[in-house]
Amino acid sequence: MVISSATVTCYSVLYLLICIFSVCQSFTSPSTGTTTTATTRIVAPASASTTTTAAQYQLQSTVGETQTQTQTTSTSTSPSTSTTLLLERPQLTVVRKHTISIPKPSKRRKILVEDSISSLSELKYFLEDDERPVVIKFYAKWCKKCQQIGRQFDRLAMEMGDCIVDQQMIDGDVRFAAIEYTPESQDFLTNELQIQGLPTIQMYVGTRKLLDESGKGSSMKNIINELDQIEDMSHEELLERAEAADDGVLSSLIEESFYDSPDFLNEEW
Repeated sequence: MVISSATVTCYSVLYLLICIFSVCQSFTSPSTGTTTTATTRIVAPASASTTTTAAQYQLQSTVGETQTQTQTTSTSTSPSTSTTLLLERPQLTVVRKHTISIPKPSKRRKILVEDSISSLSELKYFLEDDERPVVIKFYAKWCKKCQQIGRQFDRLAMEMGDCIVDQQMIDGDVRFAAIEYTPESQDFLTNELQIQGLPTIQMYVGTRKLLDESGKGSSMKNIINELDQIEDMSHEELLERAEAADDGVLSSLIEESFYDSPDFLNEEW
């Protein structure tokens, strides 16, 4: 019996130690095993058909092998197998710089200068066709002084002459003509009109010569001054002024051409 009691006592102590060891082990954290980690990454929306109206990014959160959907702020029309958290960010306004094209003026202005005169009859017809004063430029393309005068002549024609604006004819206060010196027109200019040098600028009222600026000393300044003086004159006053200043060259040519014409010779008196 004594041996049996001792045996029972030993077993009881052993059982108590086992229980204490189990309890202590339950309060001790494991030193080995699988460690659960959490990772976070930001990805762009997977589908282009997302109907969000704000600039958004998807926050995909993965904890081990288990994913939970925590919040959704927009609705996607395409299926997605990943668990996503859509975070709404402030909408950005993108300002693009546009090049503003200022439209050009619609008006197109073209000066009208008569440049087809090559004979005495054509010049006479042009001068008598209208009561307005006429400014004529006699020039040669190879003449540098003619080119300089020509630019001033064109500016004056642009300001005071006939022109076309938006395909509409507009009459100016003065008519302009340009006669080029060529081998074909040489006799007409030098022998008939007695042009002594180039460039030459002449002003007419009808067939009466009002002003003559010829040679290297010719200038548009005197033409402009003369136009300023006659601006407010009536046509009768202009004729009187032109007759007083006329040198008679063109008038004599017209008179001679009248007597030399075949129609005059066949006329019955």
